Amino acid sequence: MKAFTHALPLLGGLAVLWAAPVATQAAADVNTSLEQRVEQLDQELRVLRRQLEIDHEARDAQALADQQKGIKVTHNGRSVKLASYDNAFVFQPIGRVQLDYAHYDADKQQLGDGTAIRRARLGAQGTVFRVWDYKVEYEFSDSKANPAASGIRDAYISYTGFKPVLLTVGNFKEPFSFEQVSSDSALTFLERSLIDVFAPSRHIGAAVQTSGANWSVAGGLFGERPQDDVASEGDEGHDITGRATWAPFWDNGRVLHVGAALRRHDPNDSTNALRFASRPETNITDAQLVDTGVLTGTDHIDSYGLEAAGEWGPWSLQSEYIGTRVNRKSTSDVDLNGWYVLTSWFITGESRPYKVSEGVFDRVTPLGIVGQGGIGAWELALRLSQLDLNDGALVGGKERNLTVGLNWHLTPSVKLQANYIKVLDVDRPGRATDGDEPSAYTVRAQVDF
Repeated sequence: MKAFTHALPLLGGLAVLWAAPVATQAAADVNTSLEQRVEQLDQELRVLRRQLEIDHEARDAQALADQQKGIKVTHNGRSVKLASYDNAFVFQPIGRVQLDYAHYDADKQQLGDGTAIRRARLGAQGTVFRVWDYKVEYEFSDSKANPAASGIRDAYISYTGFKPVLLTVGNFKEPFSFEQVSSDSALTFLERSLIDVFAPSRHIGAAVQTSGANWSVAGGLFGERPQDDVASEGDEGHDITGRATWAPFWDNGRVLHVGAALRRHDPNDSTNALRFASRPETNITDAQLVDTGVLTGTDHIDSYGLEAAGEWGPWSLQSEYIGTRVNRKSTSDVDLNGWYVLTSWFITGESRPYKVSEGVFDRVTPLGIVGQGGIGAWELALRLSQLDLNDGALVGGKERNLTVGLNWHLTPSVKLQANYIKVLDVDRPGRATDGDEPSAYTVRAQVDF
């Protein structure tokens, strides 16, 4: 018994030694289980977090898709534009109204005071399927001096998928003459100068245009106007026309522009005829102080134009010269020409915006808009122009004009203009208008969008 009593401590120690590893193993098993559970929960949390991210991305993508199905409306200060959110489809209504009045101090020939709706146009321009541009515009007014003035103006489509090359087909302006390719809404004076008689304006045709950082080139093949009656004249006439411009610098109201243009015109094969005649830089009269009359037996005409312009802040200078040779079949060829020089100055400090891709000046945006606390843009302008339609036996007349202009640009789309036009001389020996020196006072109210 005594021996057993002495053995108890030994047995207790053995029990402790045996139980310690068992407890340690149990604790390790518990820790491993906890770690596995934590890892499992962390993995489940990552899965849930990724699922939430996927749900958010899906909602954002759906929201963007829903947004792109809608239409955004923007305003450039002059007109409203509607477009899809990816700009693949664009629609912009356009139009203009010009209301004119003229008073004349006649000399030898009665000119006739009066009023006229010079232009009243509505149309649209935009884009379809991202790379197809279009423009359609219709003229509703019938000018007193031109009863057939109404009808289609621009009606064309352009493919822009070969940028910077632009392909255009339809009825649009031929690339010839700085003044002519400029929008009539952006002109410094009410009417273009005398030499516009040589510019072809709009015809149905096809053209290629491209431009770079400081240059532009355009050329095309053209037929006649939509209003011309092909059935009564045999094969219609056609033109080959091209123009190139270069601006060594154009930035921050500083512009230097030079350009040149060429045109070959073949008249229709029924009449082989053409005529050059010009009003005295006002459209509210049918009087034409210089006029070649109908030149029959014409084989073709060759025209070339040289142009230059500069701008230094509010002051600008612009000039053109156009020469035209009428090549005739059985009589002597005829050489005609004309030129103009104009300058303008913005009293209020604006500059004429320059579009290098087209080589023209654009519409003016006043620094202060009338109706929004501003006084608009005030511009003074002066132009000297000459047209010479005399050559040998042809006495069409030589006219020289001086025009003084005042323009008030109330907003980017509203403009008031006043011009004083003095015919300095008409040299047309043997004709009634020889020595005629009338004066004209003209005003215009214009809205353009």
